[in-house]
Amino acid sequence: MSRRYPATSFVRSVPALGSSYRYATRGMSQSTSARGAALALSRRRVDRAIVATKGTRNIYLREAANKGSPSRRLPGGCESRSPRVGGGSDRMTKYVLAADYTLMTDYRNVPLATFFSCIPTDYWQSRLAFRILANEPTLNGDGQPLRAPYGLRKIEAGLVKAFGRQSVIVADPRYLDRYIDDDTEVVGLHSMDPLGLGPVSMSFTMGGTLTPYTKAMFLDMVNKAQRPGRKYKVILGGPGAWQFDYREGLQQALGIDHIVNGETDHFIHEIFEKVSNEGAPPVIRFTNRTAPNPDQVPKILGPTMHDMVEVMRGCGRGCEFCEVTLRRPRYFPLEYIGEEVAVNVRAGGSSIQLHSDDIFLYRLENWKTFEPNEDAVKGLFRFVMSQPGVDHCYPTHGTVSAAVTNPNLIQDISGIVRARADKWIGIQCGLETGSPHLSKDILNRKAAPFSAEEWPDVVVEGTAILNRNHWFPAYTIILGLPGETPEDAWQTVDLIDRMEQIPGNHFITAPLTFVPVGALRGEEFYNLDERIDEARFNIAYRAWRHVLMEIDEDLWRMTRLPAPLKALIVATGRLGGRYILGVMHRYARERGFRIRAPAKTPRQAEGHTVSFPAA
Repeated sequence: MSRRYPATSFVRSVPALGSSYRYATRGMSQSTSARGAALALSRRRVDRAIVATKGTRNIYLREAANKGSPSRRLPGGCESRSPRVGGGSDRMTKYVLAADYTLMTDYRNVPLATFFSCIPTDYWQSRLAFRILANEPTLNGDGQPLRAPYGLRKIEAGLVKAFGRQSVIVADPRYLDRYIDDDTEVVGLHSMDPLGLGPVSMSFTMGGTLTPYTKAMFLDMVNKAQRPGRKYKVILGGPGAWQFDYREGLQQALGIDHIVNGETDHFIHEIFEKVSNEGAPPVIRFTNRTAPNPDQVPKILGPTMHDMVEVMRGCGRGCEFCEVTLRRPRYFPLEYIGEEVAVNVRAGGSSIQLHSDDIFLYRLENWKTFEPNEDAVKGLFRFVMSQPGVDHCYPTHGTVSAAVTNPNLIQDISGIVRARADKWIGIQCGLETGSPHLSKDILNRKAAPFSAEEWPDVVVEGTAILNRNHWFPAYTIILGLPGETPEDAWQTVDLIDRMEQIPGNHFITAPLTFVPVGALRGEEFYNLDERIDEARFNIAYRAWRHVLMEIDEDLWRMTRLPAPLKALIVATGRLGGRYILGVMHRYARERGFRIRAPAKTPRQAEGHTVSFPAA
């Protein structure tokens, strides 16, 4: 390999910067006494939320809860003018929609920087990183965010179709309270990781003992949705709504009147009407039986974050830890996709993100072998690239086994989107485990058409194929899968060793803690802080060590920003990465964990098992 980072090197902690991070509730258009009452209510709600979900020592949340005067500081630490909420007094907005700040920033389009939404707010180093990366959302002339999360745009489209444009507004979460007026009937909140229980957040916060930005910003948004004596209802939906199933009583403590689970694009207007008329239960659930067909899903009306366009829903590979695989697969037609691409292009987008749960399953025909429908997949990419104003497109998710099944498909897609050495295609893939027996027990058909026992070989070969064609896979690994043994964990370390021996390799691995959803709902959360052992620590260490190697070699090349800002972000990444690696070294010494030395040759990588040389 051309790259090496010493396994034993680390930097020491530096003195903390002066704490200038403030983000308190802004003033509302109320009398002074009413404003004081509102602030008291806000403080009480946030404090109760903190007690219910840990994080009581968190500086960020204490300041957000206890500041009694309006502040102009924003989540990124930046100053900004207040938005001008357009429409005047005759706006008559019945429905106000919002998503928290972590879902409304594009993180300066730095590759994989969206993961920084899950870093803890508890340390100055992470607050500094978030402050640099999480730029504020761009607003249009009416004070509305120019872009919004794709799921929120779908809700907006359904409501506008039923009630008209004047009845619906998408709010800037920093000033949510200013969009709410006497005409408001429902405030709809979109969530991804509202309580910090998602796998990435649970990993970054040591099993929830710290507070991630996703949770902190969500609590701040819920705060701003409250008003003393309010008559309007607060409703929560989105991919993160399930988290309230694991925190009994928190829905009421936060002042959330209704929570919606499931796909509701086609009858969201009925739900909002029932909520307005006091005719809906506190928790509303929908299943596959009521999920919409593609022709029932309204098209987005405004541009989306990262210029995202959905091409299919559902999966079918059957991984037991995954919620998505429980949905039936559905495919959006090219004409539908083209109209949504055009919405983003009109707003200045030129690099389109094609969202699916596995892009290689688009219009799949052979559900026995899972061999991609080559013509359909290539046709999708050709169609999007042929749209006026589109310079590039890339998928969100895919399964690495498809690359091994059909290497020519990967090569052809690279040609279609004009990938090259300075223009890579990013894709998120699930690696999950390097253990053949866990693959067989839990991953189900993830390796198909290959056997589950071949999974480690499939990952290595697939990574090599992707890299040769300028694809950069970001792999997830799950720590603490049910039935996982230390030997299984060491086999995952072995697999990382083998991947690092691929000539010219480029990938990252992100270890996530097991969260009980999908077919494994009802199992225990894997508490990283309490249950981590030497084997699983080595997975986390080796994964982060490789991330640092990629930062050193690739971050400058892959970041498209003006030179001064680019230099600041790259320097922050390199210093921050080394700081985290140093923290991990100190943690290992405190716990008595040995750190296994990386393999230096392919033969050594394949020979590693439970025993290992000390680093």
